[in-house]
Amino acid sequence: MSADLNRVEQEIYRVAIEASPCATLVADAMGTIAIANREAERLFGWRPGTIAGQPIEDLLPEDGRGSHAELRAGFGDRPVGRPLGRRGDLQARRGDGTMFPVEVGLNPIETPHGRFVVCAIVDLTERKQVEERLSQQSAALEEANVRLTELATTDSLTSLWNRRAFLEQLDIQLEQSVRTAQPMSVLILDVDDFKPYNDQYGHLAGDEILQGAARLLRERARRSDFLARIGGEEFGVILHGADRGGAVRLAEHLRVAVEGTQWPRRRITVSVGAATVQFPSAVPRPESPPRSQVLSLADQALYYSKEKGRNRVTHVADLIAAN
Repeated sequence: MSADLNRVEQEIYRVAIEASPCATLVADAMGTIAIANREAERLFGWRPGTIAGQPIEDLLPEDGRGSHAELRAGFGDRPVGRPLGRRGDLQARRGDGTMFPVEVGLNPIETPHGRFVVCAIVDLTERKQVEERLSQQSAALEEANVRLTELATTDSLTSLWNRRAFLEQLDIQLEQSVRTAQPMSVLILDVDDFKPYNDQYGHLAGDEILQGAARLLRERARRSDFLARIGGEEFGVILHGADRGGAVRLAEHLRVAVEGTQWPRRRITVSVGAATVQFPSAVPRPESPPRSQVLSLADQALYYSKEKGRNRVTHVADLIAAN
């Protein structure tokens, strides 16, 4: 402390500061360090007895010293205690120039010889490391959860959505179709004569056909269409906003793409069944049909395509009209 304080007062202050369990400094109104306990010297890496007499700004990063001087002047105008935990994290500078995060508590004290400020300093390095590890673990856990969700809803062979995801999305699209009075269609595509192909050429060859069909669907379908493998050689497509005509056109586009592809061993075709759900806007709050009903209608159309020679598209509305 300043030379004006007598030795008894100096000893009292020094003992009190030295007894503090955290790094503690005492600075005068000009920002000169009067006392630094051993914990402060250890924390900042200064030799014993060398911090006292230095400006407090020597313990701060060089680019923050000017602003700190202004803050210190402002604190002098309103010397209100600021306990630890009330301020954002700060950076401090060790004697070797390295920086580390700290939390600082300030407490002004009035003496007959002027105002001094007691600064309690806590090193946040370990806390920051723990927070970083927790953040990394949280990110890894979130990534793992996303991966688990993908594994639970994605077909591993084709990378399309699986049947579970398809049924969940169908429920969502049916409800949305009800609310917006917009059409929604479902296609079911089945690879023709797939079992004989599998039996003749083997399962690996069959897998190549399924992967190739999935690739064609991704390439030819609209971005808004929901594509899934819903069975062994069956694929499902949910067409948001597609009416009967739109569903038939896209189904035919997909059928032609499969038929026109050069497959490795023999010609491959698909049969397609389509069903459309549409609600007139005049109906106040219609109930959406259960997904099983929509799938049943598309299945009926698919079976008709199979019975009529395969490699064709049938919309269930055509069957209803014919009957």
